[in-house]
Amino acid sequence: MNDRWVWERPNAASSGVAGDIAKLFRNAPIEQPGVLGNDPPSDKATVLAREVIQNSWDAAYDLRDDLKKDQMKAERRNKLTRAPFHPPPFEVRFRFLTADEALKDMIVQELGLTEHARRLAKGGGVSRKEVGLEEEDCLNTLEDPDGLNYMVVEESAASGMYGPWEGDKSKMYKALCKIGDSSGPEGKGGSYGYGKAGLIRGSAIRTVVAYTCFREQGDDPGITRRLLGMTYWGSHDFEDVRFTGFARFGKQREGVEVVPFENEEADAQADRLGLKVRNPDMTADLGTTFLLIEPTVTAEDLVVAIERSWWPALEDRSLQFNASVHTTTGEVIYPRPRCDPVLSTFIDAYEIATHPQPNNGSRADIEGIGVIGLISEPEGWSYAESTGGYKEKGVNHCSLMALMRKPRMVVEYYRARGWDNPPYVRGVFVADLGINEVLRETEPMDHNRWDHKSKDTSEYATGVAKRVYERIREKVRLYKRELKPPARPPEDTELPLFDRLIKRLLTGPGRIRPDPAPPRPFSIQPSFHLEVAGPEMVRVVGKAKIAFSDHFERTEAQIEVYIRYMFVEDDRAGEKAELEIVPPPGFDGSAGKFRGTLHRNHWAVFEFMTQPYRADWSGKLIAEANILEDTEA
Repeated sequence: MNDRWVWERPNAASSGVAGDIAKLFRNAPIEQPGVLGNDPPSDKATVLAREVIQNSWDAAYDLRDDLKKDQMKAERRNKLTRAPFHPPPFEVRFRFLTADEALKDMIVQELGLTEHARRLAKGGGVSRKEVGLEEEDCLNTLEDPDGLNYMVVEESAASGMYGPWEGDKSKMYKALCKIGDSSGPEGKGGSYGYGKAGLIRGSAIRTVVAYTCFREQGDDPGITRRLLGMTYWGSHDFEDVRFTGFARFGKQREGVEVVPFENEEADAQADRLGLKVRNPDMTADLGTTFLLIEPTVTAEDLVVAIERSWWPALEDRSLQFNASVHTTTGEVIYPRPRCDPVLSTFIDAYEIATHPQPNNGSRADIEGIGVIGLISEPEGWSYAESTGGYKEKGVNHCSLMALMRKPRMVVEYYRARGWDNPPYVRGVFVADLGINEVLRETEPMDHNRWDHKSKDTSEYATGVAKRVYERIREKVRLYKRELKPPARPPEDTELPLFDRLIKRLLTGPGRIRPDPAPPRPFSIQPSFHLEVAGPEMVRVVGKAKIAFSDHFERTEAQIEVYIRYMFVEDDRAGEKAELEIVPPPGFDGSAGKFRGTLHRNHWAVFEFMTQPYRADWSGKLIAEANILEDTEA
């Protein structure tokens, strides 16, 4: 058989799945809250940066564990004093390349891309939409003299995808061929199951080649390199035969079974594809190289995505974590999150959390849970609307917390309800190693939060995650209460009593008469009470009834209602409490603001309840209403 690829067929004797697993992330938009919504990286770049680097970083930890064990064994064997372990520098490189006509012909021939093009040929071929491809990609232009764009992802100083190619023991099999496996190494960031979806979305034709180099293992003697290619399309019919959409590129046995190329054969195949050959005797060469045909992201977009997700690891030099992006022109771009004015604030908070020292921020150790670092800028973004800081159009300012655990990837930029009012703060939460695995258990497939409401996770794990979020909100609330508002400009300062005295001196006694207040169109009757919500915790439950006052002559009108409960700080309204409101029929809205029609002789009753808060806090209810139109209905 001359074909380089073997396409899998459905087998009723075993479980099956369609090959278009890239769609796992298709409907999972990346949250970019607050100022992070200003020029964010694309979702594809973000998923690629998070998933690919996370799996590579896990492999680096895996190698470091083995090297550390080797060092300890050698010290015991030679009766040496234990020395500090120095991990080898890890790096992941993203190379954007364009093959000239000669190299393109070699890659197309060696990788058998014409077979893919033939399967999609018009007039009898497979529907592109059916298999998950766009209408245009390089498979339409393989015969043209134009160059071929591709991307090479190289790990340095990682464990590689070792394990014998039998049963379920191979890391390469789990990484490329198996779906939904969450049995990643303990203490690491991700799992083997869904990380491939981020990688696959990086190729327009959903084709990936992996060339891996690892140290020889006892259960896999004599093997240190493997190479395997995979294509992930949706299930389809071709030439009256049904296929799952999975295809393998490797060494064929009897024309059906496909296994990876090994050792020298893998090296030779990698060389023909333009990949650097790896040496298993060199620590820096251990790891995996991925080849992605026709990347779907740009180098510049990927750099921003790496900075957003991986700045904790990049900035912590003790981790020996490095990343670089190489453009088609040969330029090397190193992510520099410190140069981003927004990310730099989170970096400052991270340093407060991990390196206690005198500073302008706040640090809090939460025993058994983790550490929090908080920072503010009273003359800048903490009061962005009043001080002129960050006046970008369309930016919704809010307080944000970057949450992370051992791998030092930002799991989530957390934005709680009630954090949309100044003073805005930014901070980090670094989970304690003791709960690293527990939090990992609560993460969904895209590792973007700690799901404390999951029904598929143990109650203990969800309870820990819930406690983490509660303590974060508590510390942010306390820190915000300590902040003072920025000084008002002298020209904006109002002295009502002084103004009245001066006006009386200038106009004479008895000449000042207050303007009569206009009659109020509404009668607002709030009622509420406190309920015990836990040890030293209470909540407010009540109603706000709104009706037209007697002098208002209309029979109905469109109105807007505002309801909020404010904590009192230094005899003035402070932070807004988190409030759940049930509006009456005919009123719609959220975040304490509702619109609807109010009728004469009818009370609109808004029921509300605050989230639990500390019993020693005091607060006040604010209920307001405005007419939205001037014409009677």
